[in-house]
Amino acid sequence: MQKDCHQTQNDYLTCRSHAAEETTKWRIYADQNIRACQGYVERHLGEDILAYKLGSDGLGKAINRTLEHEALQFELTQSEAKATTLLNSNIILNQEVEALEKDRAIRTRQIKNFVTELEDAERALELRDLERVECDRYYRDLINCEESLDQAKQDNVNNEAPSSHRVKQLSDQVQALQNQGKMKEAMLEEMGFTINDAKKEIQSWKVKAESLVEKVNFRSRRDVLKQYGRGPHYVQIALSQEETILLKMAPLDLMSHTIHIFMNLIQEKMYVGGTFLLAREHILVAAPIDAFDPENNQRLEEEMVDEGYFPDGALLFHQYSPEFPHAKYTVGFSSTGGPLFYINIQDNIEAHGPRHIDNEGDVEGDPVFAEVVKGFDVIQRILALPRNEDDSLNTRVQIVDTYIVESDAK
Repeated sequence: MQKDCHQTQNDYLTCRSHAAEETTKWRIYADQNIRACQGYVERHLGEDILAYKLGSDGLGKAINRTLEHEALQFELTQSEAKATTLLNSNIILNQEVEALEKDRAIRTRQIKNFVTELEDAERALELRDLERVECDRYYRDLINCEESLDQAKQDNVNNEAPSSHRVKQLSDQVQALQNQGKMKEAMLEEMGFTINDAKKEIQSWKVKAESLVEKVNFRSRRDVLKQYGRGPHYVQIALSQEETILLKMAPLDLMSHTIHIFMNLIQEKMYVGGTFLLAREHILVAAPIDAFDPENNQRLEEEMVDEGYFPDGALLFHQYSPEFPHAKYTVGFSSTGGPLFYINIQDNIEAHGPRHIDNEGDVEGDPVFAEVVKGFDVIQRILALPRNEDDSLNTRVQIVDTYIVESDAK
């Protein structure tokens, strides 16, 4: 019995020890599982937090991009509105320019008519001078007749011989001469009134023309500032990708109308396809002309006619400033007012500036509106090309592009 109790006690202790070991194992396993779960939870929680942060950042960026897009859309809407306004303004300005050109044509015809009338009046004045000389001759004849009459009367008294017939003849001659003199004086007086009226009318038209010039200059300056900025303004003429000539415009206040027209010609690509066509000792000439391709030349001419730049010239009136004369490497329009232009290869102030020509009188200077600042080597290369007898180039030197250059990108 005692032995069985002892065995039972040993079994109990063994079972208890085994249970303790199992409990310890399960506790260790549980702790490992708990730690693993905690790590898993912490890891996934960190990933969720990171995903939340990334999502929040992405959402913030998306919101910012949305706001930026809305701001850009608003700016685009404003830009489109401004563009529409500028387009409408440009249409209005083009209409004003067309009206000015029509008015210029009318004024030009009127001025030509008045010049013709003035020339007629001057010729009439010359005729009056001739008639005055004739009147002086008649007056001298009258004096001679009166003296002859007095002498005849005296002879009649002295000789007591009747000479009434001779006296009557002389009296009739004197009366005829007096009548002719009065008629001439009346004609001269009437012609003087006509000439004075013509001079007043011409002066009135001169005042109107000066007012029109001021308005065109003001609008030209305004349009250049709107279209191309405050400047200084530069223009590039390209003969190829490597060969270009850079021009700097004259001060805008000196030549506003001329600069406006030339920059428009450049911006509208009117010279593209044209050529440098003439090289003389003092000038190098370019124009929207292509002597080597009749079809292209016809196209260029039609474009110029459609835009009103040909055949009466591109300018509404000539401009010249002694502050920007025809010095070496300056650029000017031809006497017709463009679109043909030339580069001065030497100082041409006397040849192309204001001057006096016999049988023509005083001549205004050709408009000069720019100067070459780059591309001198290109100019020299063109000047070295073979020429024909009339100094035209026998090699085609074509203008492939023209454009306005920003002053900070020249």
